[in-house]
Amino acid sequence: MLLLNSHVDHRAILDPCDADDLSVEAARKVECFLRHREGHKETPLLSLPGLAREIGVASIYLKDEAHRLGLGSFKALGGSYAVIRLVLEEATRRLGSVINISELHTPEVKAIAREMTVSCATDGNHGRSVAQGAQLVGAKCVIFVHAGVSDERIAAIARFGAQIIRINGNYDDSVAEASKVAAGNDWITVSDTSWPGYERIPGLVMQGYTALVSEALRQLPQAPTHVFVQSGVGGVSAAIAGHFSVLLGDSRPFFTVVDPARAACLFESARAGHPVKVDHGNRL
Repeated sequence: MLLLNSHVDHRAILDPCDADDLSVEAARKVECFLRHREGHKETPLLSLPGLAREIGVASIYLKDEAHRLGLGSFKALGGSYAVIRLVLEEATRRLGSVINISELHTPEVKAIAREMTVSCATDGNHGRSVAQGAQLVGAKCVIFVHAGVSDERIAAIARFGAQIIRINGNYDDSVAEASKVAAGNDWITVSDTSWPGYERIPGLVMQGYTALVSEALRQLPQAPTHVFVQSGVGGVSAAIAGHFSVLLGDSRPFFTVVDPARAACLFESARAGHPVKVDHGNRL
């Protein structure tokens, strides 16, 4: 995430997002969970004064996720958070009392987690996060990977104890197959991609990403006027834009989503006016 303060004040034109998943209270819950994660620490916000001078703006900061929870990606905030939330919710349902994060490793909760299987499709980083979360709570994990996922990425997921299922086709094909197999086996799909009727769990994944905004605003000398973020499958960009809107309202920054040329699903969809698939053969 790149944050910039311009000499000129610009405003986003979208209405503020009021989704519960991106509320102030939800973001506080995310940070509470993070405080219970072993090895957690805020990632640095790096100042880039030379680049700021070169392009003629007041300041530029880069939120560096290279060491987030040992996964080297912002996605460490999403999938694992959703898995933990789902285990605590299931424990609350079965035990008949509210179970919070401090009770995650009690024998009763771990026994419930062992009976649960979480699953998703991935290009790499989301699957690692889900697998890490499953290992943390003691749940079983199955990850679906498409033909374009490298052996190195598969090995990085498998080291967390996840079962790997390879399929032919592209990312969208792996999402469809993962959903079908999970439904047939009574597994819990923890996807960062949503579809009609399946929105809550991707909302939890997005909720985890609000920690990026919480940390950055504490680290910045003043709120940014512009924010640039990669598109991915859309979750992180929607989460950051939405949470900034909740926090700052009409003073929210101008927001730019950056799509890579060889995986430009959001860009091509926006241009076409409807969802567009990009073949994985054209991707990096």
